[in-house]
Amino acid sequence: MNRRLPLLVVLLAGLMLVPTGSLAAYKTGISDQVPGSFLNPNYKGLKATTARYITPYDVMTLSDSSATRSALREWIKNATAAKQDILISFEHSHTQGKEKRIPSTAEFTKNLTSFMKAYPKIKSISPWNEANRCQRTVGAGPGQIVVGQPICHKPKTAAAYYNATVKTCKKLKRACKIVALDILDQNNVKPSVSYVRSFIKSARPFPKIWGVHNYSDTNRFSTKRTKALIGATRKGEVWLTETGGIVKFGKSFPFSTSRAARALGCMFTIAKSNKRIKRLYIYNFTASQPDSDFDSGLVNPDGSKRPGWTVVQKRKSRACKK
Repeated sequence: MNRRLPLLVVLLAGLMLVPTGSLAAYKTGISDQVPGSFLNPNYKGLKATTARYITPYDVMTLSDSSATRSALREWIKNATAAKQDILISFEHSHTQGKEKRIPSTAEFTKNLTSFMKAYPKIKSISPWNEANRCQRTVGAGPGQIVVGQPICHKPKTAAAYYNATVKTCKKLKRACKIVALDILDQNNVKPSVSYVRSFIKSARPFPKIWGVHNYSDTNRFSTKRTKALIGATRKGEVWLTETGGIVKFGKSFPFSTSRAARALGCMFTIAKSNKRIKRLYIYNFTASQPDSDFDSGLVNPDGSKRPGWTVVQKRKSRACKK
């Protein structure tokens, strides 16, 4: 035994030198809507391996020169060049006047098929982003936008889109990774849990991958909502497809990059809390402009680092306590 002690000391010392983040069993990536994010040297510094983008379900019906199509094309090009494993998440139409329209399953399938044929190398698909977040109009005049989803009270419709995605992947002989449902935790998680349970009743086959957006837990330094949603999904992988440290959002979260950095530490603790969690997507890399009502950027609009960037770069977890 005495002869083995020096070897044991060396091995233990080596383990102590391994960064905590490298022991994580999940992939870390970024969910971001800015094509230029990948061109910032600070993006490479995060060593992210996967990236997520949200686009309208009917993007392929738009003119090839439209801003929405152009942004998607540029984002995919830059993400590919940055060697990111791409996840595409669909949502409501961005065409003015059609934001609240709920497409039929046939229409959704037609649009999904067009997208998959146009981008054959993309195999990770989320049929509908943040399905349970209800819609509201943000801003005024020409610059106003609609956020949230028209299917926020329709889990059967969300399940129909998932079922259609399964069938489309099979028809195209594509080995897809399908995030069956992207669910937002919200401050009161009970309606979100009910949405998941109703979704399961109509989802065929039983989902292999679930998406959870746990902003409320991450920024309220809690774990209970994430645990409740993971429990409701019962089995399969869980991807935290959208989460992050909120820098600014309404009266509840006045501007603070230091608070957001602390929240990111809690986020990493949550990500390591359950072996079913296999991916973590941090929203987002490039901060919104100052006049935006929501900001969770890891870098400022000019591309310079915020405190949260360092937390993510080091994969530095902290206790979920304020």
